[in-house]
Amino acid sequence: MIDTRNEIERRLSVLHGLELSGVNHAADMLTLSFGPLREVTNFKGALKYVGVWALHIQCAWRLEEAGRAVATEDDLRAPDEKAQAGTQRMQEVLLANGRAIVEAVIADDAGGATLFLSRGFWLTVIPDGKADEEDWRFFASGVDAAHLVIKGGAVAPESFD
Repeated sequence: MIDTRNEIERRLSVLHGLELSGVNHAADMLTLSFGPLREVTNFKGALKYVGVWALHIQCAWRLEEAGRAVATEDDLRAPDEKAQAGTQRMQEVLLANGRAIVEAVIADDAGGATLFLSRGFWLTVIPDGKADEEDWRFFASGVDAAHLVIKGGAVAPESFD
């Protein structure tokens, strides 16, 4: 049996000390990059920049500072203009004034995780717990290796392929 909390903490421990290098979205999915950025060509042939590690969140999440919400998944589950504005606000607070650095990661048994960042920010990922629906994934960008996939609040079997 997989210990969800320990597996998440073990896999996300590589983020400790790395800077957050990108904040974006694809539809209502929050995409975060960590570590130095490098150029890659996407499947359409366009150049883009990716970090060493990527976190893609499709469930509930909340970015907080000093106990107040800075952004939530609702900012991306909106018309495109609002989603763009929410992403831009997160870029401004987490990247523009000196990039936030991952200081600690704590997971829970329900497939959630909290990333504690420098400058008093923290990001909490809250799985929806819906069976067979992906909550979030974590992976090394551009590397052909298994992703840590959380589905229905648990580590999915494909995380070990």
